Amino acid sequence: MSKNKPGLSDLKRLRAIAQVAREAEQAKELARSKLATSKKAEPIGEDDLRLFARATQLVEPLKAARLRVAHPPLSSRPDIDRLTQKRARATGETIKVNTPQVSDGYTPIADTDQDISWSAQGVGPDTLRKLKRAWWPIGSQIDLHGLTRDQARQALLDFIEASRLHATRCALIIHGQGFGSQNSEGVLRSQVAQWLTQLDSIAAFATAPPTHGGRGALLVLIRLP
Repeated sequence: MSKNKPGLSDLKRLRAIAQVAREAEQAKELARSKLATSKKAEPIGEDDLRLFARATQLVEPLKAARLRVAHPPLSSRPDIDRLTQKRARATGETIKVNTPQVSDGYTPIADTDQDISWSAQGVGPDTLRKLKRAWWPIGSQIDLHGLTRDQARQALLDFIEASRLHATRCALIIHGQGFGSQNSEGVLRSQVAQWLTQLDSIAAFATAPPTHGGRGALLVLIRLP
């Protein structure tokens, strides 16, 4: 019986052929590497030089004094505060409140037992009518009962500014009707109205409808940043 298995001489011949093939591939790689490293860049022709000159003929070189680009300081950028506030609202961060100042001697609205209302210049009568009917949903509220005048003033200013920065359009301020004060006079009612008229962030305010506190509260329409 004959066997078809390769002999020792056949295995040696196959190894020799494989070795030759590997050496040939290595020689090709070495030749390509030498060709890539020895290849020189082609010189720029006159046509290329003329094209470059035409393309850059209007370019003005920078002078030494103009190398520095001056950026305006952050405080001079009007949108930086607004963007910071929006970013803080989006991330849930606490917004630092910078409250304005108001005067207690500013008395454009006298105390009265009737409903009171006020609107800033440029705010139409239709806006005030809607506010009196609580047309806008109330987004925040504050109760000033039991506070002194100074405490109520600061609490009100902080509340208005925080509501504005949190994009609250309509707010409810509960000031009471003065039943617990001397001579039953609504001191805070008059003072709150006086303070609100001095704030640029207030577009209008009006006595709240009975369902929201009646004459013991004010609905306030806030200008958003």
